[in-house]
Order: sequence, then C-alpha cells, then structure tokens
Amino acid sequence: MPELDVQILAALAQTVAKSERKAARTYAPAVRPERRRDRRNKGPRQVWIQATDANGKLIEEIQVMRDYSRGGFYFVSSLHCYCVGMHVHVIPAFGSLNLEFVAEVVRVEPKPKMAYGIGVKLLHARDPIAPHNSAKS
Repeated sequence: MPELDVQILAALAQTVAKSERKAARTYAPAVRPERRRDRRNKGPRQVWIQATDANGKLIEEIQVMRDYSRGGFYFVSSLHCYCVGMHVHVIPAFGSLNLEFVAEVVRVEPKPKMAYGIGVKLLHARDPIAPHNSAKS
C-alpha cells in the first residue's frame, strides 16, 4: 500500500502548510508607525563631515546624502570610525545657504563591500560668526 502512504503524507504536508500560513498571519509583526517627524527627500546632495575618532585622529570627508530631511540625513561611508552617539560637524548642501551644524550619529549599519550606512540627527547650527575677545587699547 505505498500509494496510501504517499496520500497520507501529502495530506499531512498540506495540513502543516495551512497551519504555518495561519500562524504566520496570526503572529505577523504589526507594521510600525512612522517615527520621523519630517518628510524624507531622496536625491544626491553633498555633505561635508568632520569629526574626531576615538584615538583623537581628525576625520574629514565629503559624501553624498542618500536621503535627508529638516532633522537629519543618511549617507554611506567606507570609513569604520563612526559610532552611535558620536558628535560630528557637518555642512549639508541644502540650498544656497549652507550652514555648519553640530550633529549626532544615531545609526550605523553595515553595508556590502566594506561600507557603512550612517544616520545623522542635526542638533543645532553653529554660530557662523564666532565671537572673539579683542583687546581694546
């Protein structure tokens, strides 16, 4: 009765497949609500980045933002020196007025080909005219 065994195995496989599909629907993770406050814009725009790594070495590079908003941006770098919580100085090319910002690295994710995706949150603009003490004669 090998035919009967095959039929029973096929019916059992169908039952298991149905229960797995039902479980997948039942326990599927809920779609997370969007946490970003500002709309993301796609498109290549350059950004100048300057920071200091853990060893005190100056890091300076120009990269292309993958997406950006009023509150931050995302870029890809081949440097393995960025870490979450790190403060960086950036000048994103948002238009005709390019201000220097103090920003914080909020995400670092590995990418293919030894690259890293870096998410940055803009904290505040730096004062374009730094006050200086002048000795009055």
